[in-house]
This record gives sequence, C-alpha cells and structure tokens, in this order.
Amino acid sequence: MGKNTKIASISAIVLLYTLSFSYTAYAGFYDWLVSQESSSNLLIASSREDNPSFDESLKAAFEKNAVEEPKTSFRVIRTHVVQASGYSSTPDQTDSTPFITASGEHVRDGIIAANIYVNGRRIPFGTLVRIPHIYGDKIFVVEDRMNIRYQNNIDIWFPERQLAKEFGRKKVVIEIVEES
Repeated sequence: MGKNTKIASISAIVLLYTLSFSYTAYAGFYDWLVSQESSSNLLIASSREDNPSFDESLKAAFEKNAVEEPKTSFRVIRTHVVQASGYSSTPDQTDSTPFITASGEHVRDGIIAANIYVNGRRIPFGTLVRIPHIYGDKIFVVEDRMNIRYQNNIDIWFPERQLAKEFGRKKVVIEIVEES
C-alpha cells in the first residue's frame, strides 16, 4: 500500500469514528444555521436524542428566516446551459478540508462550485447564479471550484450525501445575475 493510500485510509477511519460519536456530519449545516440566528434566540441540541422537539425548532427557525429576509431584485446578465450535479462534504468528494470551500468560506446552503468560462476566463468567486427551472428565484453563490477537467459544470452543495445523490446529474439553464 502506498503512502497516500495509507494516509487516506487512516483519515477515513478517523473521520468515521468522529462522525459516529459527535454528529459532525451536520457541522456545515449547523454553521450555516447558527450564523443566521444568534445563539440566544435559537438553541440547537448536539444530538436529536437530547431534544425531542428538534424538528419543530428547526422548522420554526427556517420559517422565521424566510419571513425576515428582505426581497432583493436581480437583473440577468447572461444565461448558460451547463451540467449540474450535487456534492456534499465528504472526503471522497472534496479535498482534505471538506467543510471549507476553495474561496475559504464554510459550506452552507446556497453554495455552488463552478467551472464556467465567460470570454475565456472562469467566473469569479462571489458570482450570483440562479437555476430557475429547479429552484425558482433562489440565489446561489459561487464559492467553490471543481476539478479543472469539468468545464461548464456546476456542483450544488448539499448537507447530506444522499441528497446530493438524489439530485443526480442534469443539464440545466443557469442565469448569472447581479443586484439591480
């Protein structure tokens, strides 16, 4: 077994051990949720067993955030047809820092990895994108990259691997937008 294979095997075992005892698999999701609410307004238990009304408080937090968000209008700059797929924060789908994007941000809902070229250059981090036929007016932000061999592709971040698998791979029309 090569050195890299041994390191990868040990890393996978340590990650699985950590996940099985600490619910770390939800870390990216919780980072996003906690950043939306102050800790005094929303208490999240470290495990579902500690809080039987976990689902209700989570649903209430989403509903509260949905009501409080101000509506911003966006102008379409350009449209592209790309291949879209889903990914999650697992070591086999990312690099050695699965919860940190290529731009240095923590993963969260609304993050995409993109290798889309406009006039011979990759679109920059922070570019706003909509996928209207699937997500309507939801805005995604380019904060991550894919392997260079995947051109004109986007990868949508999901908090769980199964959700990414269910999304699959599909051809979509995306809109690059800016606030108007």
